[in-house]
Amino acid sequence: MREHRLQLRPKISRKTSHEMILMFAKHGDHNERNVFKSDADVKRYMEHRGIDFEKLVDLCRNFKENVPYFENLVGSTWSISAGCKAAVVDKVGGKEKCVVEGPGTITLSTYWAHAETAYKARTDTVEASSFTELQTAIVSGMASIEAYINHRAELWNNTNPKEMLADSFTKKVSFDEKVDVWIPKMTGGTKLDKGTRNWMDFQELKKIRDNVSIHSKVSGMGTSFAELAKNANIIRTGISGLLIQLHILFKERIPSVIIRFFFAPEAEVVEFNNDKNKPYPVAPADRSPLGCSG
Repeated sequence: MREHRLQLRPKISRKTSHEMILMFAKHGDHNERNVFKSDADVKRYMEHRGIDFEKLVDLCRNFKENVPYFENLVGSTWSISAGCKAAVVDKVGGKEKCVVEGPGTITLSTYWAHAETAYKARTDTVEASSFTELQTAIVSGMASIEAYINHRAELWNNTNPKEMLADSFTKKVSFDEKVDVWIPKMTGGTKLDKGTRNWMDFQELKKIRDNVSIHSKVSGMGTSFAELAKNANIIRTGISGLLIQLHILFKERIPSVIIRFFFAPEAEVVEFNNDKNKPYPVAPADRSPLGCSG
């Protein structure tokens, strides 16, 4: 008897591993004070640390391997013990934005937490061959993108009180307006490049969110495994790729989970022979994510 399901490829390509390490070095949220302006700068740094860059590239093709010095393993959410108190404080004004008394948890960044949820749901999509998990990944991913723009607007408002960017129940601002109007205002005129694969894939995912996840028009839903694998792959560019693009646009360090999300292994459909439990790929994986420069 033969069975079909999704799985992640066991390794990423050598080119993808190479781009991932450089992304962590040049744009990751690590504590290394060096500013790496070129790939050669990164390789010289690794050599100074006694690391063979080419061997590291081969090692990191196994996606469970971490990138030394540049991959920050700290997450967005912290546990608070009983009797303790924690707060998220505005760096500019010193105002407490969120206060929690333990036992409990506190999340340092809303967009970061949504990105973590989306990344986990994408993995669960493949492991369970689940369309509902894909929808969770898409909804959380898009929430992360909008939360990131709101995060940047909050920073803008702290230093530009006479040109506040506000989105409220009484004055609702659409996502498109935030992209087309807010972003150029905050960057001094630089627009988000919508000619990228990131934006095109984002639009494809938005259709799924709008027509299936949020405003479902039918009582049932379904997808082929080939389509599920395709969407599990484009979510890397459409969500994490766009988040990377935004971080680079604002010259802000990128949380590790977003970089991991972008370079994650491809999903593919495999056919298992239950008698031998041996997989046979039956559908080619979708395109690999593009490496980002900057």
